Amino acid sequence: MACLALIPSSSSAPNSTGNLISTAQNVLLSLDSNGHLATLVYNQNWSALKDCIESALPLTMWFNLTVFDQSMHVINPYPICNAGAVSDKIVSVDYVCASPNSTYTLYTLRLQLSEAGLT
Repeated sequence: MACLALIPSSSSAPNSTGNLISTAQNVLLSLDSNGHLATLVYNQNWSALKDCIESALPLTMWFNLTVFDQSMHVINPYPICNAGAVSDKIVSVDYVCASPNSTYTLYTLRLQLSEAGLT
């Protein structure tokens, strides 16, 4: 499945915690604007999901994504992340999306972000 092309914002200074939260929310909203995110989750296409999030973030940013079912059980069988955390300041944003089929299964996605140099 093709990945939605997003251009990460560039910044010369590390994001504040508030900016990281905004970045996480914007990435999830952008990926789900046409149901792309929900389709990747529904099809359990974890590698494409990782690629999409990775391409939407600056290289200096670490992420970890966890996908939960309606009972808040983790459904991704392995970590969806790009490495180890690059700072001890980590933000976490939860996002709820529905499956693209008629049953409308709900998923909660928890995206955690950190950026190198954030203190």
